Amino acid sequence: MSDEHDIDHDNAERLAALLQILVPGTPQDEHPVPIDTLDGYMTALICGPQDGVAASPLQAMDALYGEDWASALDEQDATEEFMEVLHKRWNEISEALDPAALVADQELMRLTPLITEFDEATKAELLSQGVLKAEQLDHLPASGHMWVEGFMQAVEDHQGAWYVNDHDSEQGQMLDAMLMAIAAVAMPPGEQRDAYIAESYEPEDEVNQDVLLDDALFSAQDLRLFWLQPPGGKLQS
Repeated sequence: MSDEHDIDHDNAERLAALLQILVPGTPQDEHPVPIDTLDGYMTALICGPQDGVAASPLQAMDALYGEDWASALDEQDATEEFMEVLHKRWNEISEALDPAALVADQELMRLTPLITEFDEATKAELLSQGVLKAEQLDHLPASGHMWVEGFMQAVEDHQGAWYVNDHDSEQGQMLDAMLMAIAAVAMPPGEQRDAYIAESYEPEDEVNQDVLLDDALFSAQDLRLFWLQPPGGKLQS
């Protein structure tokens, strides 16, 4: 993914570290929520319809970690620092999705998602932190999968605002196509994924996980402009 909008990697690493404080509070029957999922959820809030309420990163935290998430941070006097790094990441996404910049060059990739790459060092670290269990190592998600899970969960949580267009209308079909391009990143290998690629790409195209992720990010950028055209009309050119 070239020409991406720069991010503060130190801030992202600190955000990931502070999120580890919340891991012990994860219910036993659930997996800890990774930074990828939080990042995807926040991106969807920013590029989607506002639902009559100003979007906020706290919406993502409440939805993903429960409304009592701050208590664990309070116990370690880490809430103020967490809020600082969280809002900095939120502002980075907002800047990357600045409508004027997107309209100026719709071929430019501006989004830089926080994607965990599962190299051996990362696996060892996640095991030591308790985020992963040994039996999960052979079933790690593909690149971008967890980010897309967060994005699509935000869409589902606010579906009353997202699905306001008739499904058969031009706007409804455009929305479905953009969301499908994002959801495709999380499709496991198999018939559904193969059918989507066959329908959406030319036969000579070499489509791998990186291509699907790139196209998902461009779709997220397009969605930012889509929702600025009342009532969800055509993209600006």
